[in-house]
Amino acid sequence: MVGKKIAVLLAATALSIPAYAADKGWYLFGDVGQTNFKDVGGNDTDIGIRLGGGYMFMKYFGVEASYVDFGKATNSGVDVTASGEVVNAIGVYPFNNQWSAFARAGLINATLKAGGTSSTDVKATYGVGGAFNFNRNLALRASYDIYSKLGDSGRTGETDVDMLSVGLQYKF
Repeated sequence: MVGKKIAVLLAATALSIPAYAADKGWYLFGDVGQTNFKDVGGNDTDIGIRLGGGYMFMKYFGVEASYVDFGKATNSGVDVTASGEVVNAIGVYPFNNQWSAFARAGLINATLKAGGTSSTDVKATYGVGGAFNFNRNLALRASYDIYSKLGDSGRTGETDVDMLSVGLQYKF
């Protein structure tokens, strides 16, 4: 499993939203934010991280690959964790050279662990966000992403996980 995650991170580096809205090319990013496990004993929140990269084929369209760790929630004394590898198509609308908005949709190969059981399944994900470009290489970005029905209803239970995050993006 660790080898698979390393392979996805290497692919993320090879498949790298531009830090300058009008350019195409490779980029890396790191985000941190609040996660919300929706169906785990009500709503439970934690801190999540996302690391990845992407490639813009043109100023309006690209792909991203990342690894996301949603942290931990607790349901009736049972710890629930979730993480996974993500691949997204991303559409960008640059308002000018400093501000842009984006939307993304894709798939997550999510692992949900609840107590002693775990489930790994491919599920849908989508989100929206925006970026402020400090210069041609560095941007501050914020996003809201939804990861749908992580887990397995028979073994671990299912939960939607939302993530509201901020982070930095570096374009090569």
